[in-house]
Amino acid sequence: MPLVTRRLYYEDAQLQQFEAQVLAARAAEGGGKRVVLDATAFYPGGGGQPSDRGTLGGIAVTETGLEGEELWHQVEGSLEPGARVAGRIDWARRFDHMQQHTGQHILSRAFVEVARADTRSFHLGEAVVTIDVDHPGPAPALVRQVEDRANAIVWEDRPVVTHVVSLEQAREFPLRKPPDVEGEVRVVEVQGFDWSACGGTHVARSGQVGVIAILGTEKYKGGTRVAFACGGRVLGRLREAADVLRGLCLEFTSGEADLPRAVARLKSDVRSLEGRLKPLLAESLDREADALLSQAERGAVGPVVARYDPDRDPGELAGLASRIAARGGIALLAAGQDTARAHFSAPNGTISMGALFADLCRAYGAKGGGRPEAAQGAIPPERAQEAIDAARRAALAGRNQG
Repeated sequence: MPLVTRRLYYEDAQLQQFEAQVLAARAAEGGGKRVVLDATAFYPGGGGQPSDRGTLGGIAVTETGLEGEELWHQVEGSLEPGARVAGRIDWARRFDHMQQHTGQHILSRAFVEVARADTRSFHLGEAVVTIDVDHPGPAPALVRQVEDRANAIVWEDRPVVTHVVSLEQAREFPLRKPPDVEGEVRVVEVQGFDWSACGGTHVARSGQVGVIAILGTEKYKGGTRVAFACGGRVLGRLREAADVLRGLCLEFTSGEADLPRAVARLKSDVRSLEGRLKPLLAESLDREADALLSQAERGAVGPVVARYDPDRDPGELAGLASRIAARGGIALLAAGQDTARAHFSAPNGTISMGALFADLCRAYGAKGGGRPEAAQGAIPPERAQEAIDAARRAALAGRNQG
């Protein structure tokens, strides 16, 4: 028979502290113990909402879950059966989860009302919450209408009540989707607006959600994934955005209202500077190609320039490699520290750059490929010099001839 735990989180979702007796304590994989209590305020997770954390008798509870009908608490310590313990919920975490979960119910109903889009799935992450809605791609104006409708319900501060009813009675409510449980059904109602079969914990009134902010949308599996945040998470993101905005204002010595114009001026200046530098860079690369070829080793099919420079901008390599090849040389160039970007070029009819780079992929963990006259890709930086040396030897010997 499974050990039965009284679920205090259903009786009072606002309960932060409680006392209970340890019914069982078993060793858990990876250390610590799994403890079963006669009563608990720890929500075990489910329906997209993560489990609670906190302490039992001052010992950290890192996870809570269900195994069949048995509700366990993962603790970083030892608790003996029969002991009375004081439980304390990590309330900041729990209240955040309740804000996000109730906000999701409201937002999902708003999508039904405004966009006729049902919610397929829900995920409550550490920073962002997502729902996948059955809509191919709502326009920004429609998304804002959904957001406005959801926040109107929040600010009306409607009661959030729970009905525990039979399956037959549950079907009498205008549920967004039919329940997938047997026996008693918990129907969470945002009064007069949304009814949803749900086993999660929720705030007492919609006003406690604070605000619902849609952060972005993207196409996902024929529908749309909607990222959003509620309550305290919105405040946190606003603070982060304000810090970034203040930093930009200082960098541009500009007020917030003038930032768009300041950024536009910067982009214009950059385009102008790039236009002036482009011919100078081309001249510099021409001179460098000539200098490298004058010092290059001559192999079976022509001069070979092989270099790995971790401090060089990889963006210049393609132009330099093509110039060396245009002058009859074989270019085996790589640059960059975090990732060694490689550009190989050769005159047609000499050796195959694609085949040569494929050899490096097999031997040195490189990734990429190309055609006989040119290849490019990435080489693990710790093996880049070794790989370029191997490519140089192959090119001098005339292997992989085109």
